[in-house]
Amino acid sequence: MDENQNERTDADELGFTPPPLADPVITAIFQDASVSGLAMKSLLNASLADSGDALISDVVTVTPQRVHTGTGERGYRIDVEAVTAAGEIVLCDVQLRPFSATNERSLLYGEQSLSGGARRGDTLTVVTANLPRVIVLNILDFVLRPSGRNFHQVAELTYREAPRERAVERFEIHHLQLPVFRELKPDFKSPLHCWLTAICRAQEQKVFLREVVEMDAALKAYCEVDPGFAQFVERHGYVASLPQVRKEYKLWQIEQVVIGEENARILAKGRAERDMEIALKFFRKAKSESDHSRIMENLRDLDIQEEIIEAAGKQAKSERAGVLREKKCSEPER
Repeated sequence: MDENQNERTDADELGFTPPPLADPVITAIFQDASVSGLAMKSLLNASLADSGDALISDVVTVTPQRVHTGTGERGYRIDVEAVTAAGEIVLCDVQLRPFSATNERSLLYGEQSLSGGARRGDTLTVVTANLPRVIVLNILDFVLRPSGRNFHQVAELTYREAPRERAVERFEIHHLQLPVFRELKPDFKSPLHCWLTAICRAQEQKVFLREVVEMDAALKAYCEVDPGFAQFVERHGYVASLPQVRKEYKLWQIEQVVIGEENARILAKGRAERDMEIALKFFRKAKSESDHSRIMENLRDLDIQEEIIEAAGKQAKSERAGVLREKKCSEPER
């Protein structure tokens, strides 16, 4: 029995194969540059080549960071320091599971990276001269920009007036939208297509990356010529077989379910409160109770739940009765 079969059997006994993009798995894969530097360089350069941007020549450090992504939620990003062939310093943030305000988060992380090297007492001239090139790479399992046709959306600071030119050369945001990519026929001449095809298949089929590669001649050929991609495949097989990582993945799965249920509850509560406010506004504008039937039909057309409509109607009726009582009590006796 070969190594791959051992991995498969071990995972089957546990009932799952930890996918490569799950937080506990991806952060273990990219533990540090000594074990994942080639893989990170390959992933970054695949994205940069796809958008026609300057490539990096070497990865110096790879550091997973745990960050808050929302109320009660945590996620990860991977900080990368790299250099170009010309010796230019490149700082990268690979965002694994961004939630709301993705561009704003990317801008914030980018600003922190840009200003992080400034020292107290440096003049503005010195600071700007030493600014690193900052790249934020977001791997998204949702569509951030529905109006865009390409799965790979690049955001940067440009002039509004034609011709559209970069105003700042040192900052760029790359969004890889996996749902858009899945709709495409892969172009295996593109390194980025090879990377994302393997990742998406491993995620969907819940198998090891090595199995995905072995089942596709094009991916197998790419794995043989790209040592960084080969390192990523190998690291996933190793990491996803570790008892500690599998245990963390199980706990992470439970956490995602709990967080999802809590978020759904909060959203439902928020919508109910909003619908109640809308219904009350309608009922409060009614000139008489005879208008209520028409108002209720209008509210149903807005998909407001029946119990909310009834509660709002009763509250508005009670408020109107209270106003009439106050008015009657304030009238002088005859």
